[in-house]
Order: sequence, then C-alpha cells, then structure tokens
Amino acid sequence: MKSNVSVLFALFFTLPAQAHLEKGVYSGLGLNGNPCAFEVIDIRFEQGVKNPLNERVFIKFGSKELVLQHLPVVNSEDGTVQFTHEQLTAVEGTPSGGAAFVLKMNPESHRPDSFVLLHDQWKDDVKTVTTCSNLRHR
Repeated sequence: MKSNVSVLFALFFTLPAQAHLEKGVYSGLGLNGNPCAFEVIDIRFEQGVKNPLNERVFIKFGSKELVLQHLPVVNSEDGTVQFTHEQLTAVEGTPSGGAAFVLKMNPESHRPDSFVLLHDQWKDDVKTVTTCSNLRHR
C-alpha cells in the first residue's frame, strides 16, 4: 500500500504543474474592438520546485513589467494550502488605491482566454476596468 501511495505522489509531482503559457505575445480584442496584448518574457518556479504556488510568469504589458502568480488560498481551519486554478494575478498598491492584472485561464485547456486590468483608486472613488478577450499566442 505504501508503495502505491509513493507512486501516486511521484506521478503527481512529475505532471506539468504550470499554466499552459508560452513565451511570446498574446493578443486579443478589447470591449471597444481595439487590439490589446501582453508578452510573456519568462516562466520560472521559485526555489526550483515545480508547483503552481511557486510559478512566476514574467510579462510585459505596455511599458510595465509584471510578475503573475496563482493566488494562494489558505484555510487555517481546514489546514489547506491551495491556489486559484483559473487565474494568474499581479497586484500592486498605488498612491490612491490598487491595481491588478488578472490573466484568466480556460478551465478545460488551461490556456489564457482573457485578461482584465483593474484600477481601484478608492481614495478618489474612481474605478476603471479594461478587458481583453479571445487571446491568441503568436
């Protein structure tokens, strides 16, 4: 029985752990029909451990460079440490609020479908949301 558990454990950790992203440009269309895009520069795993919690996706969006990651989902009552499967996110504080780049993944293909750029300037009570859909790798 112990060897079966070891085999399953080994199999789990040898399966691809990363989102199905490739280096290069992903482009799509915004709600207004204008083209939108970002570039994947690099994909790495912290401490060399291939686990979605350690995955870092380095992107360039416009003139900004961001680091996306699966957000952790920690439940101290259940004793679980998991992650958001369907999105990778970069979040940063701004002088009057916060900003986030959210890459939404297709739950079946695990490939990117769309991204959302959020600016929540809560000090000024101003929110903007920019969406880019139908992403394709080129």
